[in-house]
Amino acid sequence: QYFVTGATGFIGKRLVKKLLERKGSVVHFLIRKESADKVADLRSFWGVGATRAMPVFGDLTAKKLGVAAEDVKKLKGQIDHFYHLAAVYDLGADEETQVAVNIEGTRNTVDLAKAIDAGHFHHVSSIAAAGLYEGKEK
Repeated sequence: QYFVTGATGFIGKRLVKKLLERKGSVVHFLIRKESADKVADLRSFWGVGATRAMPVFGDLTAKKLGVAAEDVKKLKGQIDHFYHLAAVYDLGADEETQVAVNIEGTRNTVDLAKAIDAGHFHHVSSIAAAGLYEGKEK
């Protein structure tokens, strides 16, 4: 079983589709409650039903992603791979938002992965995570 943050984004949607091509796979994906209306379209895109693509409601900026204690209990020991793709990729976003989502959000994600005893943690990011460095001219 898998857990994915950022499943509604461009790369995340395609990652989930690939994961669901694996026989017997189940993907739990973080989604905000206000985005619940997207679940049916996501399942349609992925070509699966409710038993294989399971929304977990929460918020990247909340402790342990704001996932309900009941859901944490259900997920504990069930997740083999935890993929963290959610982030603010807009370089024009204000610093406060970038820190809240990209830094604190990643910390919250790791805390949830630990709380549910996820087997492996995969963090996907962009080159922007490395910061601004000038290259050497040749």
